Amino acid sequence: MTGELSDSPAEDRSVVEEVVELLETLDFTEYEARCFVGLERICQGTAKEVSEVADVPRARVYDCMDGLQERGLVDVQQGTPREFRAVDPDEAVSMLDRQLSTVLERIGTLLPRLQSPAAEAEDGDVWVMEGDAEVSERMEGLLDDATEEVLLAIAVEELLTDELLTALRAASDRGVDIVIGSPAESVRERLRTALPDARVLETWTWWDSHPIQPGAVSAILMVDGAQLLVSADIQTSLPGVRKHRAVWTDGDTAPLVGMMRPLLADAIQRGEQRAEATS
Repeated sequence: MTGELSDSPAEDRSVVEEVVELLETLDFTEYEARCFVGLERICQGTAKEVSEVADVPRARVYDCMDGLQERGLVDVQQGTPREFRAVDPDEAVSMLDRQLSTVLERIGTLLPRLQSPAAEAEDGDVWVMEGDAEVSERMEGLLDDATEEVLLAIAVEELLTDELLTALRAASDRGVDIVIGSPAESVRERLRTALPDARVLETWTWWDSHPIQPGAVSAILMVDGAQLLVSADIQTSLPGVRKHRAVWTDGDTAPLVGMMRPLLADAIQRGEQRAEATS
């Protein structure tokens, strides 16, 4: 039996290696992952055939197949020699999804029991994070808690992910008042299209030009007058590579929150005045 190869052997190897690496993140050993991928390629075979396709020592194939059978991913036909058959790929993914969901649900049940009331963070703590995706995800998390008002100033499209727009729409659907300012016309147009009920204004309070300069503020988010995130564009040690670093707090006692409230209010007022002057 032989595996079905793609037109490009190099591409086929790349797919195999990527699947192996992904399976290892799900607690497969390297040999288990390679045996499973090898068996999927030939659908059914003996330990000798799996060993040849998966490049795993034959003596280790049997142990790997036992482990994969326990996961429900491999069927075994007793005989001499034994034959192994991989479950359908869709069935395998569904089974792995159920197993992972069970683990995550159990972790979700146990983690709160580990934290004592005394270990909870105090209001007013300020945290630092780095990375475009991480900053956007933190903004999404703050938006999920919004009940009354969202004030957002944003100057870069990299942070305006589809997921962030979804979180903004969800807040709007809950009746949250949303005001967004940006110096970029392209950002404002995208926001107006995605959030017809939000007030979208031209805002220049933190910016002298657009695209923004390195080190400039890239986004400011305030939720319900208490939760705050301020992100800045930073250069990295790699030529031409930039990303975003943010400080954030979910407590209104942090001095940063009190300092940013009047600045955001002023930026909104200026944006509204500019809109009235040009209307």
